[in-house]
Amino acid sequence: MDSSKSSTGTSRRFELLCIMMLTFGQLCIMTGYDSQSFILESVIHSIHERDPERISAFAGYYGQAVCYLAYVTTCLFSPSFLYATSAKTTLLISSICFTSFPLGFLFTNSYYYYFSSALNGVGFALYYTGNGGYITSHSTRQTIESNVSLSWSFGCCCMIVGSVIMAVITTVTQDQIPQLIDAVNVTIGGHGVERRFGDGEIYLLFSVFAAISSMAIFTFMLMPSQDVSNCIEPSDKVVSFKDGMKLMAETLKSSKMFKLAPTFLLTGMYTAFWVSIYPTSLTFNMHNSKMIYLPAIYGFGVGVGETIMGIIISTLSKRIKDFGLKPTMLIGSVLTTVFCFVALLSTPFDATVTPSHEQPLLFQPSQVTVFLIAIIGGMSDCCLCSVRSVICALAMPKRRAQAFSVSKIYQSLGSCFIFFLSPFLNLYHYVIGIPLLCVLSCILFFRQARQTQVMERKLTQELEESEKRRMAKELEAQMQKI
Repeated sequence: MDSSKSSTGTSRRFELLCIMMLTFGQLCIMTGYDSQSFILESVIHSIHERDPERISAFAGYYGQAVCYLAYVTTCLFSPSFLYATSAKTTLLISSICFTSFPLGFLFTNSYYYYFSSALNGVGFALYYTGNGGYITSHSTRQTIESNVSLSWSFGCCCMIVGSVIMAVITTVTQDQIPQLIDAVNVTIGGHGVERRFGDGEIYLLFSVFAAISSMAIFTFMLMPSQDVSNCIEPSDKVVSFKDGMKLMAETLKSSKMFKLAPTFLLTGMYTAFWVSIYPTSLTFNMHNSKMIYLPAIYGFGVGVGETIMGIIISTLSKRIKDFGLKPTMLIGSVLTTVFCFVALLSTPFDATVTPSHEQPLLFQPSQVTVFLIAIIGGMSDCCLCSVRSVICALAMPKRRAQAFSVSKIYQSLGSCFIFFLSPFLNLYHYVIGIPLLCVLSCILFFRQARQTQVMERKLTQELEESEKRRMAKELEAQMQKI
């Protein structure tokens, strides 16, 4: 008995070590990616204002659209790549792709910018496929919900790290910011201008993001490859690339994936909104031009929200059966809707695409309100991403890697769609469309979650009956010997 308990404790410690190393790697690559997404369109707009021939004014949105388009394409074969290599190798290559993007801002060029955006999309697809494969080979059925939430919430501390970096660099370079604003005010007749980013601030920000992303390369190189005992999906699968593509095609056509498609699309569209479009509107709101720390405050708030909700889900998943499914989805949808409407009340309707003097419907954002809105955004995103990971792991137990990739295909299509159309959309489009999609997603997700729970009960009963028959046969054999 003591030996069994000791073995279980050792296995759990090894499991947590693997998950925390995976989480640290995620923190490194996402510190750069998520933080730069908050300011990408604003940074590109600032570069364009100084040198219009260098890069397009909307390249921030279009570059992210290219990223998600490459993401969609790579998701089609990333599970087969995982089968042909390993989760560790897949994660290592993804970290190299992520590191290439911030390096481009040391010599901003349209061609390299769009190329590295596409490479970033490839890295995204490989990372999430490798992440799903590594978690399922280092988790049991009893720990999968807890591990997913733990990984996601602490991985999202990247928002907090990134916000601290942005705040420090803004402080170091803040002497340049009034000069930029005053220079543009003179040019346009003193009517006010949005927050601008100077060359020195851009170089420092993206140099640090590149350095932190490169740390993920070494982390993934050092991660253990050995599976934990009783993992829900071992890594030593023998599947050819061709067979992997067939499994991918079958998963794409699965009715389960069609039912979950609105949930995945919601995650993608909402991600585009809270990661890039809403933070851009904060910068493009000319009434906020003096609040130079807003991007850092927003990133910090999102990180706090992600971490808090991840801990809540991880804790309650241990106490309430299947808390990571329906309850988490409902909470996430409610918080998403709240985020959208609070954003509408505090943001000029056209600030998502152009610097704006317009007044919000109810109140101007302050540093405190932006922080609170960001917490809501982080909590809602943690819920949606957690339920996506859990339902993919449980709904298709024989094709988990494919299910993860299909979910990311739909998610990236949603983000890609939003980013390509974003120059033509105002705030009302997002605030109406996203909550409506929340309602549809909840209805279909609840149906699929219920079917998954029924399937699990049947499998459990079959296993119990099989075990009883085996024990009966062994007992009968012993009786015959007597």
